[in-house]
Amino acid sequence: MSAPATIIPASAAVPRPGEWLDLAAFSGRRSRAAGWWRVLWHLVLPPDTQRTLPTRAGIILMLVSLGIGLAAYNNANNVLFMALSLLLSSLVLSGLLSWFNFRGVRWRLVLPVHWRAGEPAPARLELTNSKKITPTYSLLFHGRARRLGDVQPMPLPDRLDAGGATSVEWIFQPRERGKEIVEITSAESQFPFGFLRKSAGGSVSQEIWVWPARVPYEFRPPHIRQARQPGDVQRRAGPGADLLGLRPYRIGDAPRLVHWKASARLRELVVRQTGEEQHAGYIVVVDAARGRWPDPAQFESLCSLAASLAEDLFTAGRLRAVSVQGAPVQPIKRLADLHSFLNQLARLEPAEHSAVTTPRGSDVITFHPGPRHQVHVFLGDESAGAA
Repeated sequence: MSAPATIIPASAAVPRPGEWLDLAAFSGRRSRAAGWWRVLWHLVLPPDTQRTLPTRAGIILMLVSLGIGLAAYNNANNVLFMALSLLLSSLVLSGLLSWFNFRGVRWRLVLPVHWRAGEPAPARLELTNSKKITPTYSLLFHGRARRLGDVQPMPLPDRLDAGGATSVEWIFQPRERGKEIVEITSAESQFPFGFLRKSAGGSVSQEIWVWPARVPYEFRPPHIRQARQPGDVQRRAGPGADLLGLRPYRIGDAPRLVHWKASARLRELVVRQTGEEQHAGYIVVVDAARGRWPDPAQFESLCSLAASLAEDLFTAGRLRAVSVQGAPVQPIKRLADLHSFLNQLARLEPAEHSAVTTPRGSDVITFHPGPRHQVHVFLGDESAGAA
């Protein structure tokens, strides 16, 4: 029987914000006069982080301006000269407003702590506008994950008011585990007339680990291990959640144990008597020796199976500890410990030699290669499932 697909969502992790990025060429603090001279100089010779290129409409406008200019000089017609000046001023005004549209805008990339292969992965771009009066319009960002290669456009859905903040979210879907680099390759705007395309700020990137994909599998512990399942109540009093019965109140019993309804009915104080619980647990050991896993596809199946089984055991309260490639046994007591194990699987590569000293016992889970790219699960020396 396949294990339930209990997935710890990536969105539950605390996101990691990246560095803020803005129109870096104008970020220096100088006097007002020096600042305006700097602005004029960068309008003539923009820095490497800024580019202004004509759009298709801008190219058509330039050709029309060139034709009107030639006609005006040949005919000495003042109306044509006025039309030429109007077209040229619209180009200049478009460049100035496009530059001013970027002023005061900062953006940064915010990612979760991890992604998972084969599942939708969220990313978010946060923006702020430090201008005091004017809003910002029509920004377009391009984001990509390097291993995926696809560039995704992220348009600003609405204007960004002065002093305001907003965010743009988009979804990737990583195909394989390992380290992924997410970056914003460019930020551009065609505001206000669409004649010029203004890009600024360069790129900003951030690393993220992609956990192995979940896979369907079978896990059938031998009957000797099923005699006492997690949560089975021993028939003796102790701390637990299952009710064994009621008994008279004794001095020193906790007030929270008092069964008030039964006490009112019996007209004397009685307390709940619960059964002690004992949870069976397992130790997951992963041996990544190249000699054992020569097939890359089977090695990926090993990582996915180990991750899926560990998550489900943790959710059921049955995961005690893990060990990866000979590392000391790491107890799993909280969610952060499980995340650490999954990060190890995301970074895991085949080793030249086996460094694993497998703990002995019937509660130790190991993995062995099988036919047709299968991976078998062993509990102690007995087969307990496969994927």
